[in-house]
Amino acid sequence: MCDLCEKAKNSRQYEQYISKMLEEDKSRLEYTKVMAGALPSLAAYSSMNWPIKFVYPMFEARTAYAVPNNYFQNIVLDGERLGNSFAHGAMRSIFFVGERLVVFSKAVNFKDGKEFFTSFLLIHLDKNEYTIEGGMGNELGETVTITSRIEKPMMNLITGKAEKKQIAFSFNHQKVEGRIVSKDHVLSSARFKSVYEKYGSTQIKSGSMDMEGYAITVPHFSPHPYMLQLHEDFGYSDNKELQLHVMDYWRTHLAK
Repeated sequence: MCDLCEKAKNSRQYEQYISKMLEEDKSRLEYTKVMAGALPSLAAYSSMNWPIKFVYPMFEARTAYAVPNNYFQNIVLDGERLGNSFAHGAMRSIFFVGERLVVFSKAVNFKDGKEFFTSFLLIHLDKNEYTIEGGMGNELGETVTITSRIEKPMMNLITGKAEKKQIAFSFNHQKVEGRIVSKDHVLSSARFKSVYEKYGSTQIKSGSMDMEGYAITVPHFSPHPYMLQLHEDFGYSDNKELQLHVMDYWRTHLAK
């Protein structure tokens, strides 16, 4: 077990956060089933037994700057891009459970004060179902790209029926050292303002920047917000130090 995986298992608070998330997701899924009658585009699929509890480090595939309307890197289900906006309860995490790579993606909306999934995707990938680019052989540098384009049997969590679904993604983590900029710098940055204008934002506000106090100007894997809140449990003095060591996790797991 890698160092971060062991620390995740040993953090009582992290386990409690995951347990709470699981209960919230169960409730969201039940309301998703209700909403599916009026919104047939809702999608909820899993290649793993659901519900399932993951007490593992999780890393979100985020875009450069991670602006609210373009927060997560893209994943495509049956040719349709899943929603990638910032919202409470949303995530697009990638992580290892044993030898398997897991992708857990959720997009959330609400109606009548209740949250539901506009998309829910939980998939496990064996080594022959994804590719890794970055560095030479097992010697990963500070960048990595994880790509998959497969068809997998999955359970439709809305109907309870088994289906085959096509999934495609290419998640990229670029070197973040020197690309992490402070909130004050971001607020005065013409480049940041131009990014927001592109996505139709009316005020300078960023989910990641407001939570973490900085923005990252390249596509990257960010520790899940639960990990950042508990950075000391994972052996780091602050959020930024944990972010700077993300590649340690991937080097450990991808070298196996």
